[in-house]
Amino acid sequence: MIVPRLSARYMSSGPIKSSLMLSRIPIVTRALNPFEKEYFNYQAELERRLMRTFPQYYYFKKGTLAERKFLDIQNGVISKQPNVWYPKGIPDVKHGRDRRFKQNILIPGEEANKNDEKNLSRPIEVNARVTEADKTNNMSSLNRKLSHTLYLIVKEKDQWKFPSFNLESQSLHTAAEKGLVDLGGNQIKIWTVSNTPAAVIKYCEGELVAPTYESPDERIERHYIIKSHIVAGSFQPMNIEYKWVTNDEAASFFDNSYFQQVRHLLANF
Repeated sequence: MIVPRLSARYMSSGPIKSSLMLSRIPIVTRALNPFEKEYFNYQAELERRLMRTFPQYYYFKKGTLAERKFLDIQNGVISKQPNVWYPKGIPDVKHGRDRRFKQNILIPGEEANKNDEKNLSRPIEVNARVTEADKTNNMSSLNRKLSHTLYLIVKEKDQWKFPSFNLESQSLHTAAEKGLVDLGGNQIKIWTVSNTPAAVIKYCEGELVAPTYESPDERIERHYIIKSHIVAGSFQPMNIEYKWVTNDEAASFFDNSYFQQVRHLLANF
């Protein structure tokens, strides 16, 4: 089979660079809106209402001290009595549970240090969703905006953009990975989504042009974007200004024409 070759007139004569779109995926789930909160609360209440009655006779032998401790901390139920009017309906009690309502099981606590990680009955302390980096607006920290996707942007020639690296003899994704190590040290561990670039940014005489722009008479510089995720480690920059920004924050740092060409690659949250 003969493969047709492009004329030199239409072949790329400009330099090619590998641009890295490095992201940190969300660490916590996003905050729910009021409707979602009501929906999930309804589903949880319905599941507990329809759940099987807790078989205490299976876990606690009748007449033992363990059974007594368990029964002592349970909330009692109203039993059915003759000639009594019940405004909320006649109780349907079986195995110590009113089956009209959900069953809340209380487990006897252990007398142990609450800071002991092996103590399963210790109280659960939820970490704050707002970190110190959020309070101080430290945009160079990865420990911020935990429920959002963060992207690494750097300042090159007074413009914010994704970091780009010169392409020598290696492939695009290899150049991006090597360039990141040279830029931020070898303490960062990343996972490249694909060896195939997700998009291309074109420059003509230093000015950003449309992706479909072609001009055989002028040199076009192409920046092929490689998507990657940070999975561990830390970013330690070498004399460069950088930030970790969200989708919305990127719009305020990127030039508008640059942002319009990469916005479809950014996550919505």
